[in-house]
Amino acid sequence: MIRVIKILSLPARHPQVSKFDNGLDFKFINPNTDLLGYGFYQPSFYDKNYPSHTYDIVHIHFSFDRVPLLKLEELLDYFKSVKKPIVWTLHSKESQRVKNLENGEYQKLLFKYADKIISPTEGAKKWLEENLGIHKNEVSVIPLGFIADPDEVKKLSSEVTKSKDIFTFLVGEFRENKDFIHSITNFLRCSELKRTKLQVIFKPLDAYLENNGKSRKDLLDFKKIIQNTRIIKISSPDIPNEVITRSFLKSHAIILPYKWGTHSGQIELAKDCGCHVVASNVGFYKEQWNRVRLYDVTDGKDGEFPKRFTKALIDVYRESSLNPAGHERKVEFEKIVRDHVKAYQELLRQDQ
Repeated sequence: MIRVIKILSLPARHPQVSKFDNGLDFKFINPNTDLLGYGFYQPSFYDKNYPSHTYDIVHIHFSFDRVPLLKLEELLDYFKSVKKPIVWTLHSKESQRVKNLENGEYQKLLFKYADKIISPTEGAKKWLEENLGIHKNEVSVIPLGFIADPDEVKKLSSEVTKSKDIFTFLVGEFRENKDFIHSITNFLRCSELKRTKLQVIFKPLDAYLENNGKSRKDLLDFKKIIQNTRIIKISSPDIPNEVITRSFLKSHAIILPYKWGTHSGQIELAKDCGCHVVASNVGFYKEQWNRVRLYDVTDGKDGEFPKRFTKALIDVYRESSLNPAGHERKVEFEKIVRDHVKAYQELLRQDQ
């Protein structure tokens, strides 16, 4: 039996997955990388830099939608040719960047090639089985777990004061699945929130404003909206995790105005940092955390969405502030690790 399981993790640097690289149960052979996200998908690259004898498992989380579909299939074929089991965690039903990207073919491809599938929620597992079929191996349901290490949260909490009058919107990259215009506008227009401020965290606009030589109107509108004196702007090309954690620790609540989605690492971070969550009802967010306050955007009644959104904001504003989750997140993660070890070892036994 392998004591430390060596993993080629795609990606490895994201806080959602990097916490598994503990050197005791798991060892990432490609730490601090997002290989697919940065265009490294050629089999020859892996053969040279991460030869098959250096790892036991390939675990794919996200960034695969940045690879041309046929090239992704070539890479998956390569992993099969060198006899490496492939694990896929179903973070998203479809690309978070582009609606209906390749009409779900990425997910179909991963369903076909994966030796094991992990879903963070029962709801996503059910969706997968209804839309892609029953997989050859039982789909394991394993929660995402903490994003910010509880010890780091405890340390930073002593340096940060939570304010009931601060909400936060982590935009990050300007992906198509986030409503970053109407949500901010409606927040600012809500009279019952006139004492509040909104922290808006985003990557610099310059990299996104030009789209095929034409300025994106939505980003020009965003640039105007965030000049409001109630907006606290936090922007950097590579936003440090500590900056995001501090921002959440200051916040009474975060907003997740997704147009489409499945799971959210921000919900996990909100638990870590003691934030209420206001989210659209397009994913399995309530299953991630039953305290999430959802508002309906699924019935097509666009004219009702602002009212529903602001009511949800007001509802959480009237609630007492929450405390960071604390040590219970570490206890939860211990089980998450055990469940991953079990899934990996079952695959490795099959491979013998």
